[in-house]
Amino acid sequence: MAASFLMELTGSGIEQQVNISENTSTTETIIAYLEKDDHFDQKKNQFDDFLKSLSADTPHDSLPSCSYSDVLEEDWNKKWKAFYKPLRLTDRITVKPTWEPYTPEANEMVIEIDPGMAFGTGLHDSTQLALQLIERSFSELSSAQLQKTLDVGTGTGILGMACALLGAQEVLAIDNDPDAVAAALDNVDYNNLSHLMTVSTKDITETTGPFDLIAANITQDVITEMAPRLYSLLAPNGRLVLAGILKGEQAEAITDLFHGKGLTLLHSPDQKEWQAFLFEK
Repeated sequence: MAASFLMELTGSGIEQQVNISENTSTTETIIAYLEKDDHFDQKKNQFDDFLKSLSADTPHDSLPSCSYSDVLEEDWNKKWKAFYKPLRLTDRITVKPTWEPYTPEANEMVIEIDPGMAFGTGLHDSTQLALQLIERSFSELSSAQLQKTLDVGTGTGILGMACALLGAQEVLAIDNDPDAVAAALDNVDYNNLSHLMTVSTKDITETTGPFDLIAANITQDVITEMAPRLYSLLAPNGRLVLAGILKGEQAEAITDLFHGKGLTLLHSPDQKEWQAFLFEK
């Protein structure tokens, strides 16, 4: 009852914690956040009155205790940046934030990222799996066989930039999120890849192929919906990298779907609960 009242009073979510003591009795802590504005005292009094009414309605139960403390605002953007460090994701590719100094080793490729509002720092398992399969494709085939590539749902542009660094001569990266496109454009420019890579809000239905390699790190339902278009855009003997798919039912459905289109599954690594796929047409 207190949790419901607080959610209505604050107009936002609350946090509930269950506390089990040594004698196995259970209590619950409810945490809510009140904006300290002109209505703060009024809302505080409303909740205090609510607690008193609880005591009257349930005389045999102890009255819940309530305490208030100020929470100082923090610059969360700066705070998370403190934990984003250079990370080696594949045998050759390291991703690092633009604000961190880093000296690469011989034969190491560095992608510098400022994610802004976009997905794709390289820390997510699905991004790492996709990068590994892209690098594998470029190691198994010559650059001449992977000249033209497409990055669908590019986010920060990380997969498309990996293709450009590994040898692709023409990379198209598309995303329907304007914030992602803005971040990707900045990252492409920062990594001096503008001569190889184009970033656009163009829909996949408006995209013309064929592409020697297509990478899509999105979600299983979106990949399923665009599967016919992905197939038609893929060149003969082209490679298709898919990520953002959970192991189990989602992975099985993706395997069956693209097998049904005649693609050959070459590799399917997994990491934690995520699985990625490398198909060949």
